[in-house]
Amino acid sequence: MVGLRLKALFFVLLVVMAISIANAAKDLKEKDVGVQRNLHEDDKGDKKDDKGDKKEAPNKDDKKDDKKDDKKEEKEESVGSKVAKKVKGAAASVASAASNASAASAASAASVASAASGKIKGAVAPIGDKLGLKAPSGPSIDVKASGAKGDGKTDDTAAFMAVWKKAIEAATPTTITVPKGDYLVNELMLEGPSKCAITFDMHGNLKAPSAVTTRKPHSGWVNFRKLKDFKLIGNGAIFDGQGSVAWKVNDCKQTGKCNNLPINIRLTQLNNSIISGITSTNSKLFHMNIHQCTNVTLQDVHIDAPPESLNTDGIHVGKSVGVTIRGSKIKTGDDCISIGGGTENLLVEGVECGPGHGLSIGSLGKYPNEQPVKGITIRKCIIKHTDNGVRIKTWPGSPPGLVSGALFEDITMDNVSLPILVDQVYCPHGKCKSGPSKVQLENLSFKNIRGTSSTKIAVQLNCSPGCPCKNVALADINLVSTGKEGAAVSACSNVKPTVTGKMIPAACTEECKPEKKAKTVLLVLVVAFTAVWKTACEAPGPSTITVPKGDYLVNNIEFLGPCKGPVTFEMSGNMKAPATVAAVKPNSGWVDFTNLADFTLNGNGAIFDGQGSLAWKANDCAKTGKCNSLPINIRFTGLTNSKIIGITSTNSKLFHMNVLNCKNVTLENIGIDAPPESLNTDGIHIGRSVGVNLIGAKVKTGDDCVSIGDGTENLIVENVECGPGHGIAVGSLGRYPNEQPVRGVTVRKCLIKNTSNGVRIKTWPGSPPGIASNIIFEDITMDNVSTPILIDQEYCPYADCKAGVPSKVKLSDVTFKNIKGTSATKTAVKLICSVGTPCTNVALANINLVHNGPEGPAVGACANMKPVLTGQMIPPACTEIAKSGP
Repeated sequence: MVGLRLKALFFVLLVVMAISIANAAKDLKEKDVGVQRNLHEDDKGDKKDDKGDKKEAPNKDDKKDDKKDDKKEEKEESVGSKVAKKVKGAAASVASAASNASAASAASAASVASAASGKIKGAVAPIGDKLGLKAPSGPSIDVKASGAKGDGKTDDTAAFMAVWKKAIEAATPTTITVPKGDYLVNELMLEGPSKCAITFDMHGNLKAPSAVTTRKPHSGWVNFRKLKDFKLIGNGAIFDGQGSVAWKVNDCKQTGKCNNLPINIRLTQLNNSIISGITSTNSKLFHMNIHQCTNVTLQDVHIDAPPESLNTDGIHVGKSVGVTIRGSKIKTGDDCISIGGGTENLLVEGVECGPGHGLSIGSLGKYPNEQPVKGITIRKCIIKHTDNGVRIKTWPGSPPGLVSGALFEDITMDNVSLPILVDQVYCPHGKCKSGPSKVQLENLSFKNIRGTSSTKIAVQLNCSPGCPCKNVALADINLVSTGKEGAAVSACSNVKPTVTGKMIPAACTEECKPEKKAKTVLLVLVVAFTAVWKTACEAPGPSTITVPKGDYLVNNIEFLGPCKGPVTFEMSGNMKAPATVAAVKPNSGWVDFTNLADFTLNGNGAIFDGQGSLAWKANDCAKTGKCNSLPINIRFTGLTNSKIIGITSTNSKLFHMNVLNCKNVTLENIGIDAPPESLNTDGIHIGRSVGVNLIGAKVKTGDDCVSIGDGTENLIVENVECGPGHGIAVGSLGRYPNEQPVRGVTVRKCLIKNTSNGVRIKTWPGSPPGIASNIIFEDITMDNVSTPILIDQEYCPYADCKAGVPSKVKLSDVTFKNIKGTSATKTAVKLICSVGTPCTNVALANINLVHNGPEGPAVGACANMKPVLTGQMIPPACTEIAKSGP
């Protein structure tokens, strides 16, 4: 009997509490408590080069919406106080019920519960719906039933708008079903209010047009607006903005106008709503914008875009209260999450960020009347390979503003620049107001933040001298620098943080230094370069084209002659290729200089950045043998009596430089820089050219540092430092019919280190007839090089060669002289000549190559040849029979 009474008592407790809370919600629903909102939406963009973001004044429609929706804040009681009163009443009811239940039978207690529930109409049944525990009843509308095709080609916009109209007018809760498929849609304005709750149940993907069309600022591609109790259940659905073309033409840095491209998904004025299981990819601008929302939860919402996607903040939250973001994985080209003015009671939890620009509050203070940011919690997140970690950024010379109550807790950093950052002198474009920021930062806590910093400064708190930060706490910080500058440090200005627990680096050991002005990044259309080139090329006398300092983003461009007079290309700025991977005509270049006489390219250290990292991942050359569908960084074709001086090629998608059909051309002080994993990125390839001199180069790449193709005559390669890479190579030769002879090649005074070959000649088995003669490798230093001296006439990189058929490329008059250093392999000298046309007159002179590995001292191996030996010979020549392979 006692157990039964306790059960009855528990039942009474649940029912009465549920009734009271539901009643409170019902009361509050009819009164808009109002959130004072900022009239300037904090849409902005952040650049990788300058960590900048751009905003412009909001459009008129947004201002009208603000005025309509921002009610007067003349509420007699806060939401919390009203709920508190209801709960207090519920507690009294429970106490009374408990007293009655203890004196009555179980049946009487049940009767009490039944009576209580009957006093408030509809209280018990709707509470499950309000908490999302019960699937909505009512009709389900299939977009395909309204004509959607889902084939990725047909415009399905009208079908989606038709089902939406039915859903908002439905008298019962409605589910819109999107079956599997790819639905091509233009702008969708899915706007309420609706008569009943709507669930958007997605199993298919949405796809935006790829064309770039400017729109009204802050507009969205897919818009959900003025909805209550709305659910978007994605089931992994993808919203594909197809933004790669837009990123190329983004001129935000120059103009500051960054909001005329569509945001992938806009959530505006949503209440008590849930967004779950969707992914936004390749948005043209921001991926998601949450604006003027209350009590909205984003669960398992993912963002996916490459680092070069400009101004693509992952999730931007502004003028919203009670938003929760959980379980997101965000990869993008800007802030993973950005938090604008008027945001209160935001929880960000379990987010993985990177690549991107980190998790940011701000930027704030660019516009007047921005509303406070209060009650921000960011916890249990992983940030990796980003330009910032967790940060707060405000503009100098700002109007008054406030950030109060921000907690960053339990954050793991993996190779992050500036893991903890407060930046109150944030000025991304170099055009800021003078004077200190007036945004007051207070009650900030950075707690239990650990991991690695890619910068020496791991903690930087640069507060405003006009209103210094108040009540800033650092607790249990453990950040280690992975850079070469030494141990991590912490820099502070205008703040005295409270420090508790472990503190690595020690807090505030340095003063914050003024940031250097960011490099100007210019988006230069190919037309601009082409126009000045045309003018110079048509000038009857000598002319000079000047490229000032800056980073010039250009697509494929050809500087084509012949010209009427000599042209000098005087560079002080850098050129930057699009990062996107697009197949091009085989052997084509990104920047081409063609058919020019007496031409000078004076680089002054200029960089030609091919941005090839994405291309290397997609490169399937080793499988297909088709390696020429990506652009060469720089092509010099048909040049005579010309000079190329002081340029560096970095991160080419294919070869860095190709010198073809040239005569009497000098390349001097050339730099090649790419990581070892950059496939098929020969540094400098020379073919079918006569009288080329390569003097002074530093080459780091993922293939041959210098490769010498057929038809090359009278070539000098001198003072080249090679490594990492595959060494300096003549060849490969013999793959194609009618290759021209290679004659008179001298490679001398070079340093080769940590490469997979040293100096080598390579020809294909089963080749047509060919010739390579009068080749000298002299005064070469080897440092930990695999097979420092190599002739390989059984070269077969793809295992699809004519096995057993000898090469017919005749090698003669080849000299290896004064070659010394260390070999990473036991076989330091390997000379494999063709069994069909053995090498003739190969000389080894003064060789000193030492192997210190566990296999024993270095050896020399030969096949189908008898070298002429003079001077020191370490290892002794040809003591073993050479075999193909490593």
